[in-house]
Formats: sequence, structure tokens, C-alpha cells
Amino acid sequence: MPRVVLIADDNADNILLIRRILRRSGMDLEIVEAHGGRDALQLATEKLPEIILLDMKMPDMDGYQAATAIKAGETTKNIPVIAVTAQAMMGDREKALEAGCSEYITKPVDAALLIETLKRFLNEGK
Repeated sequence: MPRVVLIADDNADNILLIRRILRRSGMDLEIVEAHGGRDALQLATEKLPEIILLDMKMPDMDGYQAATAIKAGETTKNIPVIAVTAQAMMGDREKALEAGCSEYITKPVDAALLIETLKRFLNEGK
């Protein structure tokens, strides 16, 4: 049975890239796409993915707000949220972790790191 992964990013090219990386991982995954923070929050609640890959800079609701809301939800609070972001200035990692993210990966995405991180969190959830 496929593991459900939610990718949330307002840039379609970023979603496509992450989708391609995940397809090549060898894992049995069902990928759900959100194109903004509000969309991510709604889909997280509806689909209850096993992990969320969340961009931190989106126009409607940024990733920090979305992560905080996801972690505040009764049904979504235990879903690991991985920040996948170009926000790589000093303090950005800490800000993402404070918002409820479990891990922080910078763009451009290192495919091997993304796959290793995903496997680590999905295996912990078994």
C-alpha cells in the first residue's frame, strides 16, 4: 500500500522536481500536491498524509503559518513536516523548527538527502 506524501509549494517546477526525485526513490508513494499554504492545510486534514514536504515561502499562507496550523490540528499534529525551502539565512532553520517542522532541507534540493530524510521519517512511523 502506497505511503501518502504531501508536497506543498507554490512553484509548479519545484513540485515537479520533488515528484521526480520521489518517483526515483524506489518507495511506493502516493503523491498529493498543494499549491499554497492554505491548500496544504486543507489537504493535510483531508488526506492525512504520512509526511509533508513544505515550502516556507508561499503567498497565501507561508509555510511557517501552515506548519503551525498543521501541528495545532488534532488529526494532523503527529504528521512529520519537512521544510523544503530556499530560505537559508541564519535563523531560518530554527524558525522552521519552532513552527513545528521536524527537519529542514534547503533548495536547490539534494536528491539523496531528500530521499534519506523521507525514508528516515517514514520508517519511524511504521
